[in-house]
Amino acid sequence: MFPRRSALLIAALSTALLSACSAIRYQPLPTISKITPDQGYRLETAQKNRRQDDTFIVLMFSGGGTRAAALGYGVLEQLNQQKVTISGEEKSLLENVDLVVGVSGGSVLATYFSLQGSQTIPLFYKRFLRQNFQKQVLKQAFSLANIPRLTSPEFGRGDLLQEQFELYLFGKATFEDLEKRRKGPFAIITATDMGLGERLNFTQEYFDPMCLNLSKLRLARAVAASSAVPMIFSPITLNNHGGNCNYTLPQRMQAAMAQGNTQQQNKTRQELGNNIKQYSDSSKRPYIHLLDGGLTDNLGMRSLLDMNDLYSGNMLVQQMANRKIRRIVVISVNAQNRESRTLDETAAVPGLRDVVNAVIDIPIAKYSQESLRRFREFTDRWNADGYKGPDGQPISLSFVSLNLKDLPDPAFRQKVLNIPTSFYLPPQDVDDLRHAAAELMKHSQEYRRLLQTLSARPNEEILLAPLEKVSEDDLKSLPPATLPDAEEFNAVNQMPDETFSIQP
Repeated sequence: MFPRRSALLIAALSTALLSACSAIRYQPLPTISKITPDQGYRLETAQKNRRQDDTFIVLMFSGGGTRAAALGYGVLEQLNQQKVTISGEEKSLLENVDLVVGVSGGSVLATYFSLQGSQTIPLFYKRFLRQNFQKQVLKQAFSLANIPRLTSPEFGRGDLLQEQFELYLFGKATFEDLEKRRKGPFAIITATDMGLGERLNFTQEYFDPMCLNLSKLRLARAVAASSAVPMIFSPITLNNHGGNCNYTLPQRMQAAMAQGNTQQQNKTRQELGNNIKQYSDSSKRPYIHLLDGGLTDNLGMRSLLDMNDLYSGNMLVQQMANRKIRRIVVISVNAQNRESRTLDETAAVPGLRDVVNAVIDIPIAKYSQESLRRFREFTDRWNADGYKGPDGQPISLSFVSLNLKDLPDPAFRQKVLNIPTSFYLPPQDVDDLRHAAAELMKHSQEYRRLLQTLSARPNEEILLAPLEKVSEDDLKSLPPATLPDAEEFNAVNQMPDETFSIQP
Protein backbone atom coordinates (compact mmCIF):
# COMPACT_ATOMS: atom_id res chain seq x y z
CA MET A 1 0.00 0.00 0.00
CA PHE A 2 2.69 2.42 1.06
CA PRO A 3 4.99 1.64 -1.92
CA ARG A 4 2.05 2.33 -4.23
CA ARG A 5 1.33 5.68 -2.55
CA SER A 6 5.03 6.59 -2.77
CA ALA A 7 5.06 5.72 -6.44
CA LEU A 8 1.98 7.85 -7.06
CA LEU A 9 3.52 10.74 -5.12
CA ILE A 10 6.76 10.50 -7.09
CA ALA A 11 4.82 10.33 -10.35
CA ALA A 12 2.77 13.40 -9.42
CA LEU A 13 5.89 15.30 -8.40
CA SER A 14 7.67 14.33 -11.62
CA THR A 15 4.69 15.47 -13.68
CA ALA A 16 4.65 18.81 -11.84
CA LEU A 17 8.36 19.30 -12.41
CA LEU A 18 8.10 18.45 -16.10
CA SER A 19 5.18 20.84 -16.44
CA ALA A 20 7.13 23.60 -14.71
CA CYS A 21 10.20 22.94 -16.86
CA SER A 22 8.17 23.23 -20.04
CA ALA A 23 6.77 26.56 -18.86
CA ILE A 24 10.20 28.09 -18.12
CA ARG A 25 11.75 29.24 -21.37
CA TYR A 26 14.52 31.67 -22.17
CA GLN A 27 13.11 35.08 -23.05
CA PRO A 28 15.06 36.42 -26.06
CA LEU A 29 16.25 39.99 -26.37
CA PRO A 30 14.44 42.02 -29.10
CA THR A 31 16.27 42.08 -32.42
CA ILE A 32 17.02 44.91 -34.87
CA SER A 33 16.65 44.84 -38.67
CA LYS A 34 19.15 47.62 -39.41
CA ILE A 35 22.01 49.48 -37.78
CA THR A 36 21.11 52.97 -36.55
CA PRO A 37 24.38 54.66 -35.45
CA ASP A 38 22.69 57.55 -33.64
CA GLN A 39 20.40 55.37 -31.51
CA GLY A 40 20.95 53.05 -28.58
CA TYR A 41 23.40 52.83 -25.69
CA ARG A 42 26.54 53.82 -27.62
CA LEU A 43 29.82 55.18 -26.29
CA GLU A 44 30.30 57.28 -29.41
CA THR A 45 26.92 59.00 -28.96
CA ALA A 46 27.61 59.58 -25.27
CA GLN A 47 30.91 61.30 -26.08
CA LYS A 48 29.25 63.61 -28.59
CA ASN A 49 26.80 64.69 -25.90
CA ARG A 50 29.27 65.01 -23.00
CA ARG A 51 29.68 68.29 -21.16
CA GLN A 52 32.16 70.84 -22.48
CA ASP A 53 35.37 70.64 -20.43
CA ASP A 54 39.01 69.92 -21.17
CA THR A 55 39.49 66.80 -19.01
CA PHE A 56 38.29 63.26 -19.79
CA ILE A 57 38.33 60.99 -16.71
CA VAL A 58 38.07 57.19 -16.89
CA LEU A 59 37.57 55.02 -13.78
CA MET A 60 38.11 51.26 -13.93
CA PHE A 61 36.94 48.79 -11.26
CA SER A 62 38.52 45.32 -11.37
CA GLY A 63 36.96 41.99 -10.53
CA GLY A 64 37.03 40.52 -7.03
CA GLY A 65 33.49 40.15 -5.71
CA THR A 66 32.43 42.35 -2.80
CA ARG A 67 36.11 43.03 -2.07
CA ALA A 68 36.37 44.87 -5.41
CA ALA A 69 33.08 46.69 -4.82
CA ALA A 70 34.15 47.83 -1.34
CA LEU A 71 37.57 49.06 -2.48
CA GLY A 72 35.99 50.85 -5.43
CA TYR A 73 33.40 52.42 -3.14
CA GLY A 74 36.20 53.71 -0.92
CA VAL A 75 37.80 55.34 -3.97
CA LEU A 76 34.48 56.99 -4.86
CA GLU A 77 34.23 58.35 -1.31
CA GLN A 78 37.63 60.00 -1.63
CA LEU A 79 36.92 61.35 -5.11
CA ASN A 80 33.66 62.77 -3.80
CA GLN A 81 35.55 64.73 -1.12
CA GLN A 82 38.29 66.00 -3.44
CA LYS A 83 37.30 69.33 -4.99
CA VAL A 84 38.93 70.37 -8.28
CA THR A 85 38.40 73.18 -10.78
CA ILE A 86 38.07 72.03 -14.40
CA SER A 87 37.32 74.50 -17.18
CA GLY A 88 36.53 77.14 -14.58
CA GLU A 89 33.95 75.07 -12.67
CA GLU A 90 34.59 73.71 -9.18
CA LYS A 91 33.19 70.25 -8.54
CA SER A 92 34.27 67.02 -6.92
CA LEU A 93 36.47 64.63 -8.87
CA LEU A 94 33.65 62.09 -8.63
CA GLU A 95 31.29 64.44 -10.50
CA ASN A 96 33.90 64.85 -13.24
CA VAL A 97 34.18 61.13 -14.12
CA ASP A 98 33.12 60.62 -17.77
CA LEU A 99 33.49 56.87 -18.19
CA VAL A 100 33.46 53.95 -15.75
CA VAL A 101 34.50 50.40 -16.69
CA GLY A 102 33.43 47.53 -14.46
CA VAL A 103 34.41 43.86 -14.44
CA SER A 104 32.80 41.08 -12.39
CA GLY A 105 32.41 42.38 -8.80
CA GLY A 106 33.50 45.80 -10.03
CA SER A 107 30.62 45.81 -12.51
CA VAL A 108 28.11 45.88 -9.62
CA LEU A 109 29.49 49.19 -8.38
CA ALA A 110 30.17 50.61 -11.88
CA THR A 111 26.59 50.05 -13.03
CA TYR A 112 25.11 51.47 -9.83
CA PHE A 113 27.41 54.51 -10.05
CA SER A 114 26.35 55.11 -13.65
CA LEU A 115 22.69 54.83 -12.69
CA GLN A 116 22.73 56.86 -9.47
CA GLY A 117 25.73 59.21 -9.80
CA SER A 118 26.82 60.93 -6.58
CA GLN A 119 23.86 59.34 -4.76
CA THR A 120 25.86 56.10 -4.88
CA ILE A 121 27.28 57.42 -1.62
CA PRO A 122 25.87 56.21 0.76
CA LEU A 123 23.13 54.20 -1.04
CA PHE A 124 25.47 51.49 -2.35
CA TYR A 125 27.03 51.05 1.07
CA LYS A 126 23.62 50.50 2.62
CA ARG A 127 21.98 48.45 -0.11
CA PHE A 128 24.89 46.15 -1.02
CA LEU A 129 28.01 46.37 1.12
CA ARG A 130 26.09 46.03 4.39
CA GLN A 131 23.89 43.17 3.13
CA ASN A 132 24.73 39.45 3.18
CA PHE A 133 24.09 39.20 -0.54
CA GLN A 134 25.77 35.80 -0.86
CA LYS A 135 23.55 34.25 1.80
CA GLN A 136 20.48 35.57 0.07
CA VAL A 137 21.51 34.09 -3.28
CA LEU A 138 22.31 30.72 -1.68
CA LYS A 139 18.92 30.63 0.03
CA GLN A 140 17.22 31.03 -3.30
CA ALA A 141 19.44 28.39 -4.90
CA PHE A 142 18.40 25.83 -2.25
CA SER A 143 14.81 26.94 -1.90
CA LEU A 144 12.24 24.22 -2.58
CA ALA A 145 10.13 26.81 -4.36
CA ASN A 146 12.88 27.22 -6.98
CA ILE A 147 13.47 23.54 -7.70
CA PRO A 148 11.08 23.51 -10.71
CA ARG A 149 12.86 26.49 -12.25
CA LEU A 150 16.38 25.19 -11.58
CA THR A 151 15.54 21.84 -13.16
CA SER A 152 14.76 23.63 -16.41
CA PRO A 153 17.63 23.50 -18.95
CA GLU A 154 17.00 27.18 -19.74
CA PHE A 155 17.25 28.55 -16.20
CA GLY A 156 20.21 28.44 -13.83
CA ARG A 157 21.89 29.96 -10.79
CA GLY A 158 23.03 32.89 -12.91
CA ASP A 159 19.38 33.79 -13.45
CA LEU A 160 18.82 33.69 -9.68
CA LEU A 161 21.76 36.08 -9.32
CA GLN A 162 20.06 38.43 -11.77
CA GLU A 163 16.86 38.36 -9.69
CA GLN A 164 18.78 39.29 -6.56
CA PHE A 165 20.46 42.21 -8.32
CA GLU A 166 17.00 43.35 -9.46
CA LEU A 167 15.55 43.08 -5.98
CA TYR A 168 18.29 44.87 -4.07
CA LEU A 169 20.00 47.23 -6.52
CA PHE A 170 18.70 47.75 -10.05
CA GLY A 171 15.01 46.87 -10.16
CA LYS A 172 13.87 46.49 -13.76
CA ALA A 173 16.10 49.27 -15.10
CA THR A 174 17.49 48.63 -18.59
CA PHE A 175 20.28 50.05 -20.73
CA GLU A 176 17.70 52.47 -22.09
CA ASP A 177 17.54 53.93 -18.58
CA LEU A 178 21.33 54.33 -18.59
CA GLU A 179 21.17 55.95 -22.02
CA LYS A 180 18.44 58.47 -21.21
CA ARG A 181 18.23 58.89 -17.44
CA ARG A 182 21.54 57.98 -15.83
CA LYS A 183 22.88 60.37 -13.20
CA GLY A 184 26.50 59.26 -13.45
CA PRO A 185 29.09 58.51 -16.15
CA PHE A 186 28.74 56.22 -19.15
CA ALA A 187 29.37 52.63 -18.01
CA ILE A 188 31.05 49.78 -19.88
CA ILE A 189 30.33 46.37 -18.35
CA THR A 190 32.32 43.39 -19.62
CA ALA A 191 31.66 39.66 -19.70
CA THR A 192 33.32 36.66 -21.38
CA ASP A 193 31.84 34.87 -24.39
CA MET A 194 32.12 31.24 -23.31
CA GLY A 195 32.12 29.94 -26.91
CA LEU A 196 34.86 32.26 -28.21
CA GLY A 197 36.80 32.82 -25.01
CA GLU A 198 36.77 36.55 -25.76
CA ARG A 199 35.58 39.70 -24.02
CA LEU A 200 32.15 41.16 -24.80
CA ASN A 201 31.18 44.70 -23.75
CA PHE A 202 27.62 45.71 -23.01
CA THR A 203 27.42 48.60 -25.48
CA GLN A 204 25.34 48.77 -28.64
CA GLU A 205 28.54 48.79 -30.72
CA TYR A 206 29.18 45.22 -29.51
CA PHE A 207 25.54 44.18 -29.91
CA ASP A 208 25.24 45.44 -33.51
CA PRO A 209 27.02 42.31 -34.90
CA MET A 210 24.40 40.18 -33.09
CA CYS A 211 21.57 42.38 -34.42
CA LEU A 212 20.21 42.81 -30.88
CA ASN A 213 18.65 45.82 -29.19
CA LEU A 214 20.74 46.29 -26.04
CA SER A 215 18.41 49.05 -24.81
CA LYS A 216 15.86 46.43 -23.73
CA LEU A 217 18.32 44.35 -21.69
CA ARG A 218 18.01 44.68 -17.93
CA LEU A 219 21.07 46.00 -16.15
CA ALA A 220 20.82 43.22 -13.57
CA ARG A 221 21.28 40.61 -16.32
CA ALA A 222 24.42 42.29 -17.65
CA VAL A 223 25.90 42.52 -14.14
CA ALA A 224 24.98 38.88 -13.46
CA ALA A 225 26.78 37.87 -16.66
CA SER A 226 29.88 39.86 -15.72
CA SER A 227 29.81 38.24 -12.24
CA ALA A 228 29.06 34.65 -13.31
CA VAL A 229 32.07 32.94 -11.70
CA PRO A 230 32.50 29.44 -13.24
CA MET A 231 31.21 26.51 -11.18
CA ILE A 232 29.47 28.88 -8.74
CA PHE A 233 27.01 30.60 -11.05
CA SER A 234 25.70 29.27 -14.34
CA PRO A 235 26.42 31.23 -17.54
CA ILE A 236 23.96 33.91 -18.65
CA THR A 237 22.37 33.31 -22.07
CA LEU A 238 21.78 35.77 -24.90
CA ASN A 239 20.12 35.06 -28.21
CA ASN A 240 21.98 35.87 -31.43
CA HIS A 241 20.33 37.31 -34.56
CA GLY A 242 23.56 38.12 -36.38
CA GLY A 243 23.49 38.35 -40.18
CA ASN A 244 20.03 39.88 -40.35
CA CYS A 245 20.65 43.64 -40.00
CA ASN A 246 23.27 44.41 -42.69
CA TYR A 247 26.04 44.96 -40.17
CA THR A 248 29.49 45.76 -41.57
CA LEU A 249 32.84 45.96 -39.80
CA PRO A 250 34.26 49.44 -39.04
CA GLN A 251 36.38 50.83 -41.89
CA ARG A 252 39.64 50.67 -39.94
CA MET A 253 39.06 46.97 -39.26
CA GLN A 254 38.12 46.25 -42.88
CA ALA A 255 41.28 47.98 -44.08
CA ALA A 256 43.43 46.01 -41.65
CA MET A 257 41.95 42.70 -42.81
CA ALA A 258 42.50 43.65 -46.46
CA GLN A 259 46.14 44.67 -45.93
CA GLY A 260 47.24 41.43 -44.31
CA ASN A 261 49.71 40.95 -41.47
CA THR A 262 51.98 43.87 -42.37
CA GLN A 263 51.83 45.53 -38.94
CA GLN A 264 51.27 44.32 -35.38
CA GLN A 265 48.32 46.70 -34.98
CA ASN A 266 46.74 45.23 -38.11
CA LYS A 267 47.10 41.76 -36.63
CA THR A 268 45.23 42.90 -33.51
CA ARG A 269 42.45 44.41 -35.60
CA GLN A 270 42.23 41.27 -37.70
CA GLU A 271 41.84 39.12 -34.60
CA LEU A 272 39.10 41.41 -33.29
CA GLY A 273 37.41 41.44 -36.70
CA ASN A 274 37.48 37.64 -36.98
CA ASN A 275 35.90 37.36 -33.51
CA ILE A 276 33.12 39.75 -34.51
CA LYS A 277 32.46 37.74 -37.66
CA GLN A 278 31.67 34.72 -35.47
CA TYR A 279 28.39 36.43 -34.57
CA SER A 280 27.33 37.06 -38.16
CA ASP A 281 25.98 33.54 -38.78
CA SER A 282 23.26 33.13 -36.19
CA SER A 283 22.20 29.82 -37.74
CA LYS A 284 25.42 28.32 -36.36
CA ARG A 285 25.48 30.32 -33.12
CA PRO A 286 21.84 31.10 -32.26
CA TYR A 287 22.75 31.57 -28.60
CA ILE A 288 25.66 33.16 -26.74
CA HIS A 289 26.61 32.07 -23.23
CA LEU A 290 28.42 34.56 -20.99
CA LEU A 291 30.72 34.04 -18.02
CA ASP A 292 32.65 36.22 -15.58
CA GLY A 293 34.32 39.15 -17.35
CA GLY A 294 37.45 38.73 -15.23
CA LEU A 295 38.40 35.62 -17.19
CA THR A 296 39.42 37.75 -20.19
CA ASP A 297 40.01 41.26 -18.79
CA ASN A 298 40.02 41.49 -15.01
CA LEU A 299 41.22 45.13 -14.96
CA GLY A 300 39.02 46.44 -17.79
CA MET A 301 42.03 47.84 -19.67
CA ARG A 302 41.46 45.97 -22.90
CA SER A 303 38.16 47.80 -23.30
CA LEU A 304 40.16 51.02 -23.60
CA LEU A 305 42.90 49.62 -25.80
CA ASP A 306 40.41 48.09 -28.27
CA MET A 307 38.20 51.18 -28.37
CA ASN A 308 39.53 52.74 -31.57
CA ASP A 309 39.42 49.44 -33.44
CA LEU A 310 35.73 48.76 -32.90
CA TYR A 311 34.23 52.24 -32.96
CA SER A 312 33.84 54.07 -36.26
CA GLY A 313 36.81 56.03 -37.56
CA ASN A 314 39.27 57.43 -35.01
CA MET A 315 36.46 58.27 -32.62
CA LEU A 316 38.50 59.19 -29.55
CA VAL A 317 40.84 61.53 -31.42
CA GLN A 318 37.92 63.19 -33.19
CA GLN A 319 36.09 63.74 -29.91
CA MET A 320 39.24 65.11 -28.27
CA ALA A 321 39.57 67.69 -31.03
CA ASN A 322 35.89 68.57 -31.26
CA ARG A 323 35.47 68.90 -27.48
CA LYS A 324 38.88 70.51 -26.91
CA ILE A 325 40.03 67.78 -24.51
CA ARG A 326 43.54 68.54 -23.26
CA ARG A 327 43.91 65.94 -20.54
CA ILE A 328 42.99 62.26 -20.24
CA VAL A 329 42.98 60.66 -16.79
CA VAL A 330 42.74 56.89 -16.26
CA ILE A 331 42.33 55.58 -12.69
CA SER A 332 42.62 51.81 -12.27
CA VAL A 333 41.28 50.28 -9.03
CA ASN A 334 42.76 46.80 -8.67
CA ALA A 335 41.32 44.64 -5.87
CA GLN A 336 43.27 41.49 -6.71
CA ASN A 337 44.05 39.60 -3.51
CA ARG A 338 46.77 37.17 -2.46
CA GLU A 339 45.51 34.85 0.24
CA SER A 340 48.08 33.08 2.41
CA ARG A 341 48.05 29.36 1.68
CA THR A 342 49.67 26.35 3.33
CA LEU A 343 49.91 24.22 0.18
CA ASP A 344 53.70 24.20 0.17
CA GLU A 345 53.99 23.31 3.85
CA THR A 346 52.87 19.72 3.38
CA ALA A 347 53.31 16.79 1.01
CA ALA A 348 49.55 16.27 0.87
CA VAL A 349 48.04 16.44 -2.61
CA PRO A 350 46.05 19.69 -3.01
CA GLY A 351 42.30 19.22 -2.95
CA LEU A 352 39.78 20.00 -5.67
CA ARG A 353 39.00 23.47 -4.30
CA ASP A 354 42.66 24.51 -4.35
CA VAL A 355 43.13 23.15 -7.86
CA VAL A 356 40.01 24.93 -9.19
CA ASN A 357 41.10 28.20 -7.56
CA ALA A 358 44.54 27.88 -9.15
CA VAL A 359 43.10 27.13 -12.60
CA ILE A 360 40.99 30.31 -12.42
CA ASP A 361 43.25 32.66 -10.46
CA ILE A 362 46.67 32.03 -12.04
CA PRO A 363 45.73 33.04 -15.62
CA ILE A 364 43.79 36.08 -14.33
CA ALA A 365 46.75 37.24 -12.22
CA LYS A 366 49.29 36.79 -15.01
CA TYR A 367 47.07 38.44 -17.62
CA SER A 368 46.36 41.36 -15.28
CA GLN A 369 50.08 41.93 -14.70
CA GLU A 370 50.68 41.97 -18.45
CA SER A 371 47.78 44.38 -19.06
CA LEU A 372 49.06 46.71 -16.34
CA ARG A 373 52.59 46.66 -17.76
CA ARG A 374 51.37 47.34 -21.30
CA PHE A 375 49.15 50.23 -20.21
CA ARG A 376 52.01 51.85 -18.30
CA GLU A 377 54.21 51.54 -21.40
CA PHE A 378 51.42 53.01 -23.50
CA THR A 379 51.15 55.98 -21.12
CA ASP A 380 54.91 56.58 -21.17
CA ARG A 381 55.05 56.47 -24.98
CA TRP A 382 52.05 58.80 -25.28
CA ASN A 383 53.60 61.47 -23.08
CA ALA A 384 57.15 61.00 -24.39
CA ASP A 385 55.96 61.49 -27.97
CA GLY A 386 54.13 64.68 -26.98
CA TYR A 387 50.83 63.48 -28.46
CA LYS A 388 48.77 66.23 -30.05
CA GLY A 389 45.22 66.37 -31.26
CA PRO A 390 44.26 67.21 -34.87
CA ASP A 391 44.20 70.89 -33.88
CA GLY A 392 47.88 70.75 -32.92
CA GLN A 393 47.31 71.19 -29.19
CA PRO A 394 48.99 68.74 -26.79
CA ILE A 395 46.91 66.13 -24.94
CA SER A 396 48.40 64.68 -21.76
CA LEU A 397 47.66 61.20 -20.39
CA SER A 398 47.74 60.51 -16.64
CA PHE A 399 47.54 56.94 -15.33
CA VAL A 400 46.82 56.27 -11.65
CA SER A 401 47.08 52.66 -10.46
CA LEU A 402 45.52 51.89 -7.07
CA ASN A 403 46.49 48.32 -6.17
CA LEU A 404 46.04 46.60 -2.80
CA LYS A 405 49.55 45.20 -3.16
CA ASP A 406 50.93 48.75 -2.98
CA LEU A 407 49.65 49.52 0.53
CA PRO A 408 52.63 50.87 2.55
CA ASP A 409 51.84 49.22 5.92
CA PRO A 410 52.94 45.53 5.68
CA ALA A 411 50.58 44.27 8.38
CA PHE A 412 47.55 46.10 6.99
CA ARG A 413 48.49 45.09 3.44
CA GLN A 414 48.66 41.43 4.41
CA LYS A 415 45.31 41.72 6.20
CA VAL A 416 43.37 43.11 3.22
CA LEU A 417 45.15 40.85 0.71
CA ASN A 418 43.74 37.89 2.65
CA ILE A 419 40.15 39.08 2.29
CA PRO A 420 38.48 36.38 0.16
CA THR A 421 36.51 36.72 -3.06
CA SER A 422 32.81 36.36 -2.27
CA PHE A 423 29.54 38.27 -2.35
CA TYR A 424 29.60 38.93 1.38
CA LEU A 425 32.17 40.50 3.66
CA PRO A 426 31.89 41.27 7.40
CA PRO A 427 31.44 44.99 8.14
CA GLN A 428 35.02 45.27 9.45
CA ASP A 429 36.44 43.91 6.16
CA VAL A 430 34.32 46.39 4.20
CA ASP A 431 35.57 49.29 6.32
CA ASP A 432 39.17 48.05 6.06
CA LEU A 433 38.89 48.17 2.27
CA ARG A 434 37.42 51.68 2.38
CA HIS A 435 40.33 52.70 4.59
CA ALA A 436 42.72 50.95 2.16
CA ALA A 437 41.36 53.13 -0.66
CA ALA A 438 42.10 56.28 1.36
CA GLU A 439 45.62 55.04 2.17
CA LEU A 440 46.39 54.16 -1.45
CA MET A 441 45.27 57.57 -2.67
CA LYS A 442 47.18 59.34 0.09
CA HIS A 443 50.47 57.61 -0.80
CA SER A 444 50.05 57.34 -4.59
CA GLN A 445 52.57 59.60 -6.30
CA GLU A 446 50.59 59.22 -9.54
CA TYR A 447 47.44 60.54 -7.84
CA ARG A 448 49.33 63.42 -6.24
CA ARG A 449 50.80 64.41 -9.60
CA LEU A 450 47.30 64.33 -11.07
CA LEU A 451 46.05 66.73 -8.40
CA GLN A 452 49.00 69.00 -9.10
CA THR A 453 48.11 69.14 -12.81
CA LEU A 454 44.57 70.07 -11.74
CA SER A 455 45.96 72.74 -9.38
CA ALA A 456 44.42 70.93 -6.41
CA ARG A 457 45.99 69.83 -3.14
CA PRO A 458 45.02 66.66 -1.31
CA ASN A 459 43.44 67.32 2.06
CA GLU A 460 45.14 64.92 4.44
CA GLU A 461 42.36 65.20 7.01
CA ILE A 462 39.70 64.34 4.44
CA LEU A 463 41.67 61.37 3.07
CA LEU A 464 41.97 59.88 6.55
CA ALA A 465 38.54 60.97 7.81
CA PRO A 466 36.72 58.47 10.08
CA LEU A 467 34.59 56.03 8.14
CA GLU A 468 30.88 56.53 8.60
CA LYS A 469 28.83 53.80 10.25
CA VAL A 470 25.35 52.63 9.38
CA SER A 471 22.92 53.00 12.26
CA GLU A 472 20.13 50.60 13.12
CA ASP A 473 17.62 53.20 11.95
CA ASP A 474 19.33 53.25 8.54
CA LEU A 475 19.12 49.48 8.28
CA LYS A 476 15.40 49.44 9.08
CA SER A 477 14.68 51.20 5.79
CA LEU A 478 16.49 48.49 3.78
CA PRO A 479 15.25 45.10 2.55
CA PRO A 480 15.07 42.41 5.26
CA ALA A 481 18.17 40.33 5.97
CA THR A 482 16.28 37.15 5.10
CA LEU A 483 15.00 36.58 1.61
CA PRO A 484 11.37 37.02 0.67
CA ASP A 485 9.54 33.79 0.03
CA ALA A 486 8.60 32.66 -3.48
CA GLU A 487 5.28 34.54 -3.47
CA GLU A 488 6.98 37.80 -2.54
CA PHE A 489 9.59 37.21 -5.22
CA ASN A 490 6.91 36.67 -7.83
CA ALA A 491 5.15 39.84 -6.71
CA VAL A 492 8.36 41.82 -7.18
CA ASN A 493 9.04 40.36 -10.62
CA GLN A 494 5.47 41.04 -11.73
CA MET A 495 5.51 44.70 -10.71
CA PRO A 496 4.98 47.12 -13.59
CA ASP A 497 8.11 48.71 -15.05
CA GLU A 498 6.99 52.13 -13.77
CA THR A 499 7.65 50.94 -10.21
CA PHE A 500 11.37 50.82 -10.91
CA SER A 501 11.66 53.70 -13.37
CA ILE A 502 14.56 56.09 -12.94
CA GLN A 503 13.40 59.67 -12.76
CA PRO A 504 15.18 62.24 -14.98
